Amino acid sequence: MMLFMKNHLRPALVLILFLCSCSSGAKYQPAQFKPVSGILGISTFLDTCKNTSNESEIAACNYQLTQLKSAGITQVRIDFTWPEIEPRQGAFYFTGDDSMVNKVLAYGLSITAVLGPGNAWADKEDSNSYPPDNPQTFADYAYHVAQHFKGRVERYEIWNEENSLRFWPPNADPLAYGALLQAAYKAIKSADPYAQVAFGGVFMWDFYGVIPGGDQFLDQVLTLYPDMSQYMDAVAFHPYMNYPPSVAPDYSSQDQQSFDQMCDDIKAVLKKHNISKPLWITEIGWPTYTPVDQPMQARWLSRAYLEGIEQGIDGIDWYTFIDGSGGCMPSQECYFGLFNYITSPSSSTPPWPKESFYALKALHTILGDTMFNRDVSNQFNLKGARALYFTSKDNSKKVWVFFNQHGTPDQTISIPIHPLIFYDISGTTFTPLTEGNAYSLTVTTSPVYAVE
Repeated sequence: MMLFMKNHLRPALVLILFLCSCSSGAKYQPAQFKPVSGILGISTFLDTCKNTSNESEIAACNYQLTQLKSAGITQVRIDFTWPEIEPRQGAFYFTGDDSMVNKVLAYGLSITAVLGPGNAWADKEDSNSYPPDNPQTFADYAYHVAQHFKGRVERYEIWNEENSLRFWPPNADPLAYGALLQAAYKAIKSADPYAQVAFGGVFMWDFYGVIPGGDQFLDQVLTLYPDMSQYMDAVAFHPYMNYPPSVAPDYSSQDQQSFDQMCDDIKAVLKKHNISKPLWITEIGWPTYTPVDQPMQARWLSRAYLEGIEQGIDGIDWYTFIDGSGGCMPSQECYFGLFNYITSPSSSTPPWPKESFYALKALHTILGDTMFNRDVSNQFNLKGARALYFTSKDNSKKVWVFFNQHGTPDQTISIPIHPLIFYDISGTTFTPLTEGNAYSLTVTTSPVYAVE
């Protein structure tokens, strides 16, 4: 939904181009132990990391990476922009991207490279928006990127929201995208057999039949290419609520699908085609723009990550690190960040973090070395709420997370486990009232962590 657009959007088609939705049901379980810390990612822009001769940009790059590291982010999703890397056919330039990659790796973070968008010399429309006329030209670019960054970049995502006419004009084309994905997959694997290649992140909402929903588009591609499972190592999707995202992840109505339902829809398509692949959420977020305030964004971030982890999602990338300058169309696009906007953030002129940043940091600090074990809501007689149980690999650490879903009134439960340390959504400790040998905890829509 938001990558390949830098700091602003063209106003014309905005409202029909930024519509997205995510899922629930039988939970996908990762094949092996993967701690929560290995799931936390971000989809962000790191152009300031490309210019090693500009001190202010270097400072901004270091500041962003330092803050992401401190919040527990372990993977970053960034653009490897085709027109910048191959401005003329066969002429490849990696200087800026080399600097960016080396900076990210120096902070101990891994990389998901988004390959695209179009390239003016590669399509008859002479536009950087349109897909290439020949998928092999894109595959050649993908090959050179994978060859150049072999051993440094681990994951590739082929295109961004290819079911959207904004990113794949003039209309979504499952036949053409399938051909592009196959060609790119073969090229990347020939350059780096260990790289993971994902079906590009689709957004989920079906815009009145004009833009197919993400699950529908995925189904179309898999139907046209029955052997497509051989040409993708993962499936990426973007479970935004309908644009502009302004309701809770567990809210649903005639016009809104819940986060869980969207995830289930993607799983159902894969099950229909007898495919088992890891799922990546490569964008999810809410802008702090009326009616969403900072406490709402923080609560929804925490619940989305928790519900995604429960769903068995292999990686979840928040969009994005910092707000835009305010010149976005529509205006909401500028306010998805974990930090408020500042022209050149650095340690000497830091931007102001939002409550969502502290919520993400707390989630990592408390759950980072654990993995999801099971939903234990029934044990606490919770209605319309979640009680998620996390344990460390050796079972030495146990954590319960309690939160109401959208529309559920506050409810008080008894927790007969002693002793426990309680943390609120921002990681601040508190002690609930006790009744006899049990804690009396009021459960709200703001997650609470209880650590044994």
